[in-house]
Amino acid sequence: MKAIIIDDEPKGRNILLQLITEHFSDIKVVATASGAEEGIQRIETYKPDVIFLDVEMPGKNAFDMLKELGPIDFKIIFVSAHNHYALNAIKLSALDFLLKPVDLDDLTRAVERLNIRTLRSVQQVPQLLQQIQQPKGRFGKIAISTVNTIEFVNISDIIYCKADNVYTEVYLVGNMITSTKTLKEFEDLLTPHLFFRVHHSYLINLNHVKKYVKGEGGSVIMTNEREIEVSRRRKGAFLELLASI
Repeated sequence: MKAIIIDDEPKGRNILLQLITEHFSDIKVVATASGAEEGIQRIETYKPDVIFLDVEMPGKNAFDMLKELGPIDFKIIFVSAHNHYALNAIKLSALDFLLKPVDLDDLTRAVERLNIRTLRSVQQVPQLLQQIQQPKGRFGKIAISTVNTIEFVNISDIIYCKADNVYTEVYLVGNMITSTKTLKEFEDLLTPHLFFRVHHSYLINLNHVKKYVKGEGGSVIMTNEREIEVSRRRKGAFLELLASI
């Protein structure tokens, strides 16, 4: 797999290059670039399979650069030192990102996901990028990665998420999707949208809670009539959050 690293910070490029070279023999970094213009040239010359792309760069940022490229036939892993809204939008759009300083475990997970990406996923990058750049108040969708596809769903249609080993079953109004993301990843993405992890295996949408059943930890009845246990440890924080909305 041919890779290009695009980052305006030499230290960032060098750290990522070293990690990839030392730990991922199936990835060959064929070029690096210090900015968007140079990155475009490198992409056109080397035709990479994947690019590691810094979000914020002088002149053009990552999104501006990608819009200039035309058809995108490579995979993208975003890299940034800033964990702000744009990065949350990247995660909601099922595109990978690494937070600087890059951690080997995070890089390993991102590389593993590269191997299950399909051509269809790559072809959907323009649509994903359009979602990322929506004004904050209009961002109401999430892109859910499955083994073979990326499914776009309204966040408000998610009733709850259930852990299934390293996968997650996402229960929606009308159907269920099995995602390649972990429940912890969904928790990080959806907590700002009134989701709460009531149990180590369940993340629920508070807008879909019909009833709370009292008990040691208690349980909730969701709008699809599923009863979900609330862990005793999480009961206090859950009831406090329910009372505040």
